[in-house]
Amino acid sequence: MKTKVMSVVCVLALLLTLTACGGSDSQPQKSAAEIADAIYSTQTFQDTLNAIDSDMLGDYYRIDAADLTDSKVYVSGSFSTAEEIAVFQASSSDAVENIKKAIDTRLEDLKLAFENYVPGEMTKINDPVLITKGTTVVLVLADDTAAVSDQVNELLK
Repeated sequence: MKTKVMSVVCVLALLLTLTACGGSDSQPQKSAAEIADAIYSTQTFQDTLNAIDSDMLGDYYRIDAADLTDSKVYVSGSFSTAEEIAVFQASSSDAVENIKKAIDTRLEDLKLAFENYVPGEMTKINDPVLITKGTTVVLVLADDTAAVSDQVNELLK
């Protein structure tokens, strides 16, 4: 009798463990490219945005490669707007903080570049969509921050 009870307990424990690991309802995390591309293809931007190569990322964001597992960044093609989409997937929670610091630095650089050049763009820079969920950090500079924010939150579910 004791053996049967132990067998049932072991089977139940195994089932609970497997259920906790995620079932058919769990969805894989979207890649940085999937998130960035979805934002770019559905939101309205004044400018054409160009994706930058990963080897050029350091020209825009000062992020250590060891802090990233994935990224995709779109910048203004004409450099006449501050519009930008940057999606970073960090390698750890510490890396998330480093990425946020790099984003702060990027925003300060954009402020210096646009405050006298195209002051109308300061609204985007001063009120960015900046959302972090887990190890994913998303920055979007656009006119319609409410729509972008809603979409980013949906994409990060």
